[in-house]
Amino acid sequence: MEVHYGGKSLKEPTNLMRKTAAALFPDCSEEQERFLSSLLHPEERGSALVWTKEAREVPLQFVTPEEIPSWLPGEIALLAPGEKPGSTEQYQRGDYYPLDFSSVLTGSALLALRGERTADWKILDLCAAPGGKSILASQLLHPALLLSNEVIGKRLGILRHNLARCGLTETFTQRLSAEEWAAQTPSAFDLSLVDAPCSGQSLLAKGKDNPGCFHPSIVKGNARRQLKILRAAGETVAPGGYLFYSTCTFAIRENEGVVTKLLKSNPDFSAVEVPHLEELRSPHSEFPSYRVYPHRSRGAGGFVCLLRRRDSGQRNEISNRLLSYPVSGSD
Repeated sequence: MEVHYGGKSLKEPTNLMRKTAAALFPDCSEEQERFLSSLLHPEERGSALVWTKEAREVPLQFVTPEEIPSWLPGEIALLAPGEKPGSTEQYQRGDYYPLDFSSVLTGSALLALRGERTADWKILDLCAAPGGKSILASQLLHPALLLSNEVIGKRLGILRHNLARCGLTETFTQRLSAEEWAAQTPSAFDLSLVDAPCSGQSLLAKGKDNPGCFHPSIVKGNARRQLKILRAAGETVAPGGYLFYSTCTFAIRENEGVVTKLLKSNPDFSAVEVPHLEELRSPHSEFPSYRVYPHRSRGAGGFVCLLRRRDSGQRNEISNRLLSYPVSGSD
């Protein structure tokens, strides 16, 4: 597969790519080269299905049993490379939602919450379109209420379509900024999800063009926006609740750097261990956070950190006016 960067065929890593690799793997030049090679020579990686209906018979090829991680729950299945999950009648019926395996790996941090009483929970997905993390959270945690938010109007339609197609119930959408959520629903959600907009450096490992994604100004701008969103999301978390932060990029500034700044300004939060992701633990933070690399796994790349708010203070209710746009099968 030929990789393009800014419309040009990319034969060698750029200097900025090499600087990123050196920052990620400062003590191993061999791993730097393996990482860069995975960006320059992307491979078919296969994807995953999040089952949303009881019917689980599809005309697709799955990975062999020995390739399935022991922690993978029954709600998720892994497809063999080359399969096209969007081409089946079952997809149209909403029997499943396809996800990149990186999204499954980062999203699987939610499995650490399955011991909680999630059936009573209220969940906010702040950056929800096109709907993958909302659907994953719904199927893994089965909350009492899910609010899926998308501030970009042209993305709201596909979000509602996907949620409705997959049959999610007690699910509502909104189009508010993170600051508006912080002002209107302080300390109201058991879990707030931030699958943050980012520089998207892992797109190269999928063979997709993403010019400028390694440029310091792009990374810096994204990190500022991410921190703004994450701080606002933290305001919406109820005492004892959780904050989930993920990206699909490699930049330390956008990942561990953003969480570090949040923790410094919000001492009520602390990072949570996710035992089944231990082999993916990041060496770039003292707190538990986890990284996906294209040369180490089936995933193209990503980052996740799960945080918990101290269990003290008052919980607030969600106004009914925020539940004005329920998702239904007629969407």
